[in-house]
Formats: sequence, structure tokens, C-alpha cells
Amino acid sequence: MVENATLVKEVLKTLITISGRKTTQSHAIYLVETTIDKLRKQYSFLDTISIKDTTYLEDTDQITIMGEVNNINSNEIGPAVKDIISQLNKSLGADAGHFFLKELSRKLNDESVSTLKEIGIDLDLMHLELQVSKMEQDMLK
Repeated sequence: MVENATLVKEVLKTLITISGRKTTQSHAIYLVETTIDKLRKQYSFLDTISIKDTTYLEDTDQITIMGEVNNINSNEIGPAVKDIISQLNKSLGADAGHFFLKELSRKLNDESVSTLKEIGIDLDLMHLELQVSKMEQDMLK
């Protein structure tokens, strides 16, 4: 099982990378920052995460996560990470693309995908739920 800080950092970096290809790197970082800011009240440990735009900086880590995140129960980490992924997907809207969650699943390493499943985040299931929801909306039109 991957440590919480490592898992959250990898998910955020991957989200920024994928989103950055759909918009710009700076806009992707802004969207992730905004999403986390919206969720801080709900998940207090998100205060330990800092993201900065390093587009024009060298040798700087864009995501900093304090080590105490590793002490947080996975029951709290799971829903927060799932909300970050879901809200970012909504924020990107049509720009996210049909395979946003599939791409996220492919880009994360296998151990991280397994850890996500262990803490209640099944990216394939989320993708399927999104497809069903879209089909339902299309049928109602």
C-alpha cells in the first residue's frame, strides 16, 4: 500500500499533467488549486497541501504535502481524493474528454491504482458511472 502523501501527490501531479494537455499547464494548476480550496472546509488535511505554478521555474516541486498526511485514516483520504477527481472532471467539462478517468488510471502506477481501490476509489467504476449518467442525460433531451 502506498503512503497517503505519496498517493495524493501522484494523483495530483497526474491530474495536472492530464488537464494541462487539455488546457494549459498554468490553468490546470489553477483548477486543481481551486478544487482543493473548495474542499478544505470538508477535509481539514487538505491544508497540508500546497500547489504552485512552476511553469517558469526550474528545480522546484509544484506540489508539497506535509508528512502528517500519512497519519490520516484512509477513510478520510479516500473520499477527499475521489471528490478532487470528480470535481476537477466537472470543472474541465467537455475539455476533460471522454476518457479522462481512464487516462488517469493508465498514467498512475499499478500500486497506486490498487491503493486507490483499497480506499474506495475505483476509477473504472467512476468512468462507467459517468458514462451511464451522460447516457441518461442524452436520453432525456
